Amino acid sequence: MAAVRAALLAAALLFALPGSSSSPFCPESCSCQRASLLNCSLSGLISVPQLIPDSFSELDFSHNYLSSVKPRQPHQNLRKLWLGNNTISRLSLCVERDVKTWHRSRNGSRRGCQAWAPNLQKLSLERNQLERLPEGLGVVPSLRILWLAFNKISVLQLGELRDLQQLEELHLQHNLITHLHPQMFQDLIQLRVLDLRFNLLTVFHPLMYLTLRNIGANVGLHGNRWRCDCNMRSLRRRMAYDNSRGLEVWKMMCASPSKLLGTDFLQLKEEDLQCLSPENSVDLHQDVTVYSGSQILLSCSSQDSMWWMPGVPAPVRPKDGGLLITDISEKNTGLQQHVTVTGNGAATQLQ
Repeated sequence: MAAVRAALLAAALLFALPGSSSSPFCPESCSCQRASLLNCSLSGLISVPQLIPDSFSELDFSHNYLSSVKPRQPHQNLRKLWLGNNTISRLSLCVERDVKTWHRSRNGSRRGCQAWAPNLQKLSLERNQLERLPEGLGVVPSLRILWLAFNKISVLQLGELRDLQQLEELHLQHNLITHLHPQMFQDLIQLRVLDLRFNLLTVFHPLMYLTLRNIGANVGLHGNRWRCDCNMRSLRRRMAYDNSRGLEVWKMMCASPSKLLGTDFLQLKEEDLQCLSPENSVDLHQDVTVYSGSQILLSCSSQDSMWWMPGVPAPVRPKDGGLLITDISEKNTGLQQHVTVTGNGAATQLQ
C-alpha cells in the first residue's frame, strides 16, 4: 500500500512541474509548446534532465553548460538531438550502464553497446570541445545528418563511419584534421554533403576523390593547407579530366610551396607540381589507347593495390597483379586509379 501511495504522489508531482500544459513533463526553464519537442536551449543547464518521456522525438539542449551527456535508458522515438554550443569533450551513444561490459571492436564501435537513441536521424554537436567522433556511431545506422563543426577533432579512425549508410550530411568544418585515410568515406553511399573546410589537411588522396565523386557528394575543401607538389599530380589529372567533361570541380587553393600560395590548384600546370626530393617526383601516370571491343590487362607490380573504374562505386582488387578489362567501350574511358595505400598512387588513363 505504501508503494502505491508513493507512486501516486510521484505522478502528481510530475504533472505539477512548471511549463506548458501541452506535456505532463516539462522541466523548469524549458519549453514544451510542441508535443514532440522538448526545448531546453539557453536554459543554463549543467546536466541533462533524467527520465525524459519517450514521447519526445526532438530534444534541444544547445547553448548550455553541458560537459557530458549520459542518458541511462534508451529513447526509442528520439529523431533529432541538438547539443551544440556546450563544452562536451566526449560523447558516447551507448547507454552508460553497460560500460563495464564493452569491448572495443576493430571498427571502433563497442560490442555489447546498447544505443540510447537507436533511431536518431539528426545529431548536432557543433561548437563543443570534441577531440574525436562520438563513440558508438555504428549502433545508430539511421543517422542522416551529423554536425561536428567547430570542435577539436584531429583524427578520424578508419571504420568509425562504416555503418552509417544512410548518412546524407557530414559537417566537419573548422576542426584540426591533419590527414584522412583514402577509404574513410567509401561506405557512405548516401552522402550528399561533406564539409571539410578549414582543417589542417595538406594532401587529398586520388582514391578518396574518386570515392566521393562516384558517390555524388558535394565536398567543401577550402581553407586547408594544401601542399601543391608532385604528390598531387594524379589528383590534378583526375580533376582536370572531370572539369573537361563539364563536371563541377571542388575548389582547392594552394598553401605551399610559398611561390604557389593562394593559387587555384586546378589552374596549375603539371610541371608546377614539383617535389624537393628527386625520389618523390617519379611520374606514375600512363596513357593507354585501345580499340573499342578489345581487351587489355592493366598491370601493377604492387600486391597491396586497388583499381577504381568510372561509374563503379567500389574498388576492384586485381588478380595476379593486374586488372583485366574485356569488351572495352566508351564507358571505360577515364581514369583507372591504382593505389598502394601505404605508398604513392599510380594512374592509368584509358583513351
